[in-house]
Amino acid sequence: MRVKKLSLVIFLLTIFLVLSLAVQAADAGLIAHYQFEGDLTDAESNFSDFKVTGDRIFNSGGKINFGQGKKGQAAVFDGSSGLFLAENLIDDYSYSIAFWLRADTINQFTTTFFAGLSDQESGIESWISFVPQGPSGRTMLWSGNNWYDADGNFKIPEDQWVHLAAAVDQGEVHFYINGTEHFRGSDFPDVFSDVEAKFALGVNYWDNPFEGEIDDLRIYDRPLTAEEVEELAAGAEKIEVKAETKVELDPQSVSVHDPMIIKENGRFYVFGSHLAAAKSEDLIEWKQISGDWDASNPIIPNPEEELQETLVWPEPDAESTWAKSPIKIRAKDKNKYHLYFSSAHWESERSNISLAVSDNIEGPYEFDRILIRKYEEGQYSREAGEKFRHQKHPGVIDPHVFYDKNDRLWMLYGSYAGGLHLLELDEETGYPENYNPETGYLEEGSGYGKKLAGGGHSPIEGGYILYNPETDYYYLYMSFGTLAADGGYNIRVARSKNVDGPYLDPQGTDLREYDSGSWADAVNYGAKLIGNFVFEKSELGYLSPGHNSAYYDQSSGKSFVIFHSRYPGQGEYHQVRVHQTIFNQKGWPVITPHAYNGESLSAVSGEKISGSYQFVNHGRNIQNGYKEINYSEEIKLNADGSINGEVRGSWKLIDDYFAEITIEGEKYYGAFISQFDRGLAKEVMTFSALSDKGVTVWGSQY
Repeated sequence: MRVKKLSLVIFLLTIFLVLSLAVQAADAGLIAHYQFEGDLTDAESNFSDFKVTGDRIFNSGGKINFGQGKKGQAAVFDGSSGLFLAENLIDDYSYSIAFWLRADTINQFTTTFFAGLSDQESGIESWISFVPQGPSGRTMLWSGNNWYDADGNFKIPEDQWVHLAAAVDQGEVHFYINGTEHFRGSDFPDVFSDVEAKFALGVNYWDNPFEGEIDDLRIYDRPLTAEEVEELAAGAEKIEVKAETKVELDPQSVSVHDPMIIKENGRFYVFGSHLAAAKSEDLIEWKQISGDWDASNPIIPNPEEELQETLVWPEPDAESTWAKSPIKIRAKDKNKYHLYFSSAHWESERSNISLAVSDNIEGPYEFDRILIRKYEEGQYSREAGEKFRHQKHPGVIDPHVFYDKNDRLWMLYGSYAGGLHLLELDEETGYPENYNPETGYLEEGSGYGKKLAGGGHSPIEGGYILYNPETDYYYLYMSFGTLAADGGYNIRVARSKNVDGPYLDPQGTDLREYDSGSWADAVNYGAKLIGNFVFEKSELGYLSPGHNSAYYDQSSGKSFVIFHSRYPGQGEYHQVRVHQTIFNQKGWPVITPHAYNGESLSAVSGEKISGSYQFVNHGRNIQNGYKEINYSEEIKLNADGSINGEVRGSWKLIDDYFAEITIEGEKYYGAFISQFDRGLAKEVMTFSALSDKGVTVWGSQY
């Protein structure tokens, strides 16, 4: 009997857990939901009822009725009344607002949803307003004081139900009308973080009240994706959020952040941030050399003492070092290993790039000197010969030192700020050519080198240049976004016939043009090779893959990218990933879908290509961390060259292994290659291809 009772308890607990998870999976982040089904209550029971007000936000009187809505009933506004709620529905810089409205009449400046504060005594004037007709005569999301116009580019009609929504994420704003994005921008004001905001429907402090109906008001404590807004506009009762996939760690890999590769004595090494390093015989199985920032670190023992000069520059002192670039200097009688690295602190505007040297690739390395410095905004920069400006001058971290095809020595570096810059180095010393050893600085006013990409604090860092003798191009790899699991790191590429540029993407856009500082503008620049994704059947995927190095093997003709990545479900833990790159019919690199396991390009047959695939479109945006993962879709490549399933199109095998994939009318160029899928534990056919718009698609058979 006791066993039966215990079984019943376990069964009931299981049902409860499943139901709880189902609830959690639906409408994640929904904190307030006013449905107006004959009342003014919050269906989520988190906030109090709206209160009826008169023709201004604090005026008495007024009356709200209920009538036929978009979904059930709606609140009816008579043109002289509104609704008011004093509570903080929103209190930070990341949120979404969505609702339905039908306007009987549209007057300029009349609000539908108003939130914020206008207080003459304190001088606070900070608010947002959804206005069917703004100062431009068009529908917009409007913000006061800073006067930000998220203009929808057309005026919504009267007497029709319209869905409006806005998603704000730390200054990035998206404004939607009927599920379609009509505006995106950056630097949207932080209205709610530091004020006791007031919330109202149909009224504000100044303008004529709204006349019409409002229905299904939803407030989320996170930015909705475009797909989620589209779902709401299509009538979805709830946004179904996928349960988070947990990707298992790779037992053959190690943890080295910002891994920069060098091959020496037949062995591959990666050096990274915080004095982490590892080595491998085959780019598949890795062995950790070092990982801890302490006195016993074999790369630089006693780093606090050895690197004191570079660590104190940032103010406050750097607590570690970032992003190492190892290279063996070829100058006569030099034969030294140079390790270029950066010292910085999250709370400081100052940073530097320094050099350590060793006779042995595995160390120990001894500090040599600081080479380049970054300063506080407005502080005099000897390098620039003027006051330092973050929008103009480079972030002095993330060095990559390399030889070009003519054996000239260069340093690429930079992060956000004024973009990626290139400096030529002296081949005898390994110092910048404009470095003055007597002063320990670059020659005054000689500059930070030539800008290759970014500027205006655009989110670009971790640059790496690789020359490919087969295509005779230099390839500039970059990471867009930021490194954390929710930072949207992704790897992009541009190319040039000259080491110092200009570097163009597949659309012919010069990467120096990306100087707006806007994350949203990233969709216009660079070929995006990899971002957040999950192959659902394989239970494999990455979060924020980035800060890559690259390697071309002359003997085999193989090329690789080496990067770090977080994994879905694993928090901030990261591992080194190595993927082969294949240069497509147009000379652009595409990254293979699975980690390198010794595979080589070879002739494939249509029979082997035909089958069911997990399909991923990497898009071109900077993804919003956990909330924007490109989950695989199921498609089938048929023997007749057609593609059907969740996307439709066609495929062609060209020569032995090149691929031409057409999806929804867009052509992608790449290759078919058999790879090992460690999730399914078997060899599968894959494809990777890139469009002329800089978008990558992947397929992996199952």
